[in-house]
Amino acid sequence: MNNKKKCFVIMPVSGTKSCTEAEWTGIFQQMIKPAVTGSRLGFDCVRAKPLTGAFIKDILEGLNRADVVIADLTDRNPNVCYELGIRHTLKKRTILIAQNIDDVPSDLQSYWVVIYKKDLTGASEFKTKIRDILKEMQKDPEKSDSPVADFLRLKNIDLLSTQKAENYKKLIALVSELSENLDHIDSVFKEATNNQKLRKQKKGKGEIVISVVRFDTTCLDLLISTHYVTLSEDALQSARKIRERLKIGNARLDCWHDDAFAENIEERFIEFLPNLKTNIITFLKHVNIVRMAYINDNYQEPTEPAILLSSSEHQEYLKLTK
Repeated sequence: MNNKKKCFVIMPVSGTKSCTEAEWTGIFQQMIKPAVTGSRLGFDCVRAKPLTGAFIKDILEGLNRADVVIADLTDRNPNVCYELGIRHTLKKRTILIAQNIDDVPSDLQSYWVVIYKKDLTGASEFKTKIRDILKEMQKDPEKSDSPVADFLRLKNIDLLSTQKAENYKKLIALVSELSENLDHIDSVFKEATNNQKLRKQKKGKGEIVISVVRFDTTCLDLLISTHYVTLSEDALQSARKIRERLKIGNARLDCWHDDAFAENIEERFIEFLPNLKTNIITFLKHVNIVRMAYINDNYQEPTEPAILLSSSEHQEYLKLTK
């Protein structure tokens, strides 16, 4: 199997103002190919076939699969310009060469460009420049090398900015949900406590109050299921426990109206709601810190994997990944 990297060369295949067809073949065989393979960076170097008929698919495949493309813009050959536009749309790592700088569009002259001469001295200089660029590409393969790459990078920044705004809204919604649940806890705890007093005093059933509120876990569910903001494992564990207890609370609220369970449910509420309130307040403070750091670009995501710590296997995995 040939594991060498591919360098795909697009250049005129027939005579132009500067070179005959034979001269173009000589430039590829005696300058471009030796420069690429002689860089000792593990490249094969092939030349694109004429852009006609069935060869178009082959050229598109070559432009898409190549690790590096070299485009000779001498005389601004239409086929070469067309193929270069396709490559810029598909991938990075493209080197522009020409015999005259005027043949390189001004918008492209700030990228990887090599101007060469068709003599022995020019061939030697060309070989050195190509080798240096290939080495630089290996060090920084994602470096922008075209206006298209610049545009896509900016669009990605815009997308990240949009996503950040959406995540911030989710954090605000989470803070609101937690705050509302704290109010519900106070309300349920008060009603349960009052009902217990009334029961002990053996007062009338009509004075017993059954809460109609329900705890909301929508935003907690979203955070836990999507990890739109990465929290520490301790914080995630806290979020999971809070969600579980809130859902248990809702199940008890649903049964509270049944006289057979009402007194026991009130005792349970009085027992566990204060602790749940404390946990929510602690978690809410953490979320608020994350929210402020997130909007100010100061939030550093935890490095440990966000996994459950309840099993020995996960604990062992954590040790291995530190």
